[in-house]
Amino acid sequence: MENTRELILAVATEQFLKNGYEKTKLSDIINGLDGLTKGAIYHYFDSKEDIFNEVANNIGKQNKSIFDAIKYSNDINGSEKITKLVSLSINNEIMETITSITPKLIHSPKLLTSFLEQMQKVTIPEYFIPIIKEGIEDGSIIADNPNELAELLAVLLNIWLNPLIFNTSKETLISKINLINICLNNFNIKISI
Repeated sequence: MENTRELILAVATEQFLKNGYEKTKLSDIINGLDGLTKGAIYHYFDSKEDIFNEVANNIGKQNKSIFDAIKYSNDINGSEKITKLVSLSINNEIMETITSITPKLIHSPKLLTSFLEQMQKVTIPEYFIPIIKEGIEDGSIIADNPNELAELLAVLLNIWLNPLIFNTSKETLISKINLINICLNNFNIKISI
């Protein structure tokens, strides 16, 4: 049974990478399943969006190990860790892969909701809050409100800089990052790409 689920995810991943989310039809996934039916897919997943969420989560797990290495690094301070996390979030192949196969979030409320939940359940509590608190302790970040600062960073970086929400050119992205740096200067945080 688990093999069937994994086969569905493998075929779906291949189709999403080849065609993107919007152009991949459920029938494309079914055609690659060696005789399995639409019913087999619906036994494991409620919709194409559910399959996509699982595919994106699997791809995203690769980022988790990279982010964990930064989070638990002992040779850089909290401010430097935030800078590295953000730089990697903006410039890395795994994120580019996810971005290339994902539909515009503004047109997919279910995927947007899933994205925001991931930000609230993982990004903020597991990465931004502990790293900001570490930065406050080591003196590299100046803040009295680490939780609110973590939320601000998450919204700015995961919403405002997200190409799946705002379609921006490289020049506009740089301009946005410069503006974010002006705002974050009071906290002694600098973002770079």
